[in-house]
Amino acid sequence: MVIGAGRAPLVKACLKAGFELNRQVFVYAIEKNPNAIITINSLFSENKQELKNKLAVVCKDIRSWNPPELADILFSELLGSFADNELSPEILDWSQR
Repeated sequence: MVIGAGRAPLVKACLKAGFELNRQVFVYAIEKNPNAIITINSLFSENKQELKNKLAVVCKDIRSWNPPELADILFSELLGSFADNELSPEILDWSQR
């Protein structure tokens, strides 16, 4: 799960790592900003069918989202853009439930 996916650099890195290591991955890109969701969806729109079983884009706040399964790994850019503390450690604690 990528918490606070933003413009998806970590999402792309996770998918690329799975491809390069020849491993099956499923990435949940969780982002609460609807404008960022538009960007994420446009980034992956060309490969939408190919990524159907590899990526789910979730437009929710992690504190109110109940995932359908547990994650093996959580990724996040802890401080967000320009160190604005948009994604604070308290939110990461919340996501570990």
